[in-house]
Amino acid sequence: MSVLALKNRLRQLCQKLKEADPDIVDIIQFGSSVYAPDLARDVDLLITTRSKKAEELYWDAFDELEPGVDVIVRTPGETMGEDLAASIRLMGEVLLGDGETLKEAEAFMAVPTFERARKSLKTADTNHEAAQKSRDDILKDEYYRVAFNRLFDSARLAVMAFLNTENSRWGQLRKALPKPFKEQFRRIVNTLHIQYSYDGNYPKDDPDGAFTHWRQEVEEFITKLEQKADR
Repeated sequence: MSVLALKNRLRQLCQKLKEADPDIVDIIQFGSSVYAPDLARDVDLLITTRSKKAEELYWDAFDELEPGVDVIVRTPGETMGEDLAASIRLMGEVLLGDGETLKEAEAFMAVPTFERARKSLKTADTNHEAAQKSRDDILKDEYYRVAFNRLFDSARLAVMAFLNTENSRWGQLRKALPKPFKEQFRRIVNTLHIQYSYDGNYPKDDPDGAFTHWRQEVEEFITKLEQKADR
């Protein structure tokens, strides 16, 4: 099953599960199936429901899918581990619901490190490589957009590490940065996160050149923030 077909089928099954458990608030896809779908061995889902039902209800809902699906079921306000919370908040994708779980996850996140910011660059590389290899125009576009957004995520993690905060809201992070980092982060947000990823207006004539340019800029941004933090 292609990545796009899997995503569509997941959304259909989520709607059916919502009928079986009307108390479901959100269903969030996270993990490698989001940032490196071609390499993922399974799909990770976090289900937030106001009233947990029998576990089999949630597992059986996705039995037909290959690769397999791992499910975590929680209630609103229930504690998340730090790593899970970070994965949900920073890279989670809402399949069903209004995404309130993403906001909840922030409260359980630990302050990121610069090392984590650099490792996040690897997920951008993975999606960039997938875009280069894909022969499907729709998938190629999606991979490029995710790759650019992962670069933004890397910069955001570095800013969070620099400011020693769990707050992931980029508008508030930008305001808290000193010059010249504030202006550079503004350009990263506006270009990578909004223009290239959300709007899909990246340079279609040379997306690889744009990725290489911005990856280098983000990596230098992370390095300069870390050097400033060490002083």
